[in-house]
Amino acid sequence: MAVSQTFTRPAVRSEVNLGLPAVGRMVAGETAKHLSVLWRRRATFAIELAVMAVFYLVVQWVIGGGRFVDELLPATMLGFYFYVVAYLLLVKVVTGLLEEMNTGTLEQIHLSPLPPWLLSVGLLVAVLIEGVLVATALSAVLVVALDVDFAGLTWDALVPAALTFLNVAGFAMLVGGVALTVASIGAINHVLYGIIGMLNGAYVPVFAYPEWLQVVAKLLPSTLGIDAMRRILIDDATLASIWSDGSLPWLLVHTAVMLLAGWTVYQWQVRRGLRDGRLGPK
Repeated sequence: MAVSQTFTRPAVRSEVNLGLPAVGRMVAGETAKHLSVLWRRRATFAIELAVMAVFYLVVQWVIGGGRFVDELLPATMLGFYFYVVAYLLLVKVVTGLLEEMNTGTLEQIHLSPLPPWLLSVGLLVAVLIEGVLVATALSAVLVVALDVDFAGLTWDALVPAALTFLNVAGFAMLVGGVALTVASIGAINHVLYGIIGMLNGAYVPVFAYPEWLQVVAKLLPSTLGIDAMRRILIDDATLASIWSDGSLPWLLVHTAVMLLAGWTVYQWQVRRGLRDGRLGPK
């Protein structure tokens, strides 16, 4: 007698209810995992960052007509700092996701009882830590070497700085979500961080661009935060003043939209990929 069998796709997983201590431990574990992977590739990124620093110096030298313009360096240094952060987040998130897809580990970790948001937080924390540390170290070397003076150093700058980190992180998650379905994301990623570097003030201050290009630049991640920090650190503005003129509220709105869009797209693509079996090797 023939026996007919019906095979059904197993449930993706059943998520577990986690308490705050367990969530903290798991986020720390995910963070440590990503940091260890990133550290093993430090030589490659050290070369890339060195090239970026040299390019920054060459551009500043050319703009100054054979010298570094002291009045220009502080503004462009802020842009360059967050450009490095954005570059690292975009490269590490997208490259990391693609490599885990190709090796099959991305699908495996998402078949565990851990909810996707927890794994996403671990990834974001890891790349943010590395991005901030690397950008700070590289920028510190340039600041000392070029004797850049930020006369208005104040704790007020931490607010737009934190918002800018979150702004860039949200954008990286958005591109990461797209990377789960778009095969040509590598080329797109290169274009994206190239545009950010050219328009966020890393090489030429945004206020030097035509008005229409300034509007375009301010739609990109990091630009509004850099402008707010520039006004605090260089123009001696206060949090109250950048709030009253609308700069800080627009930064808050832009960051909230970027985080919401990035988080929504990424989580949607992960769940869709698990449902359709598209998170494994192609």
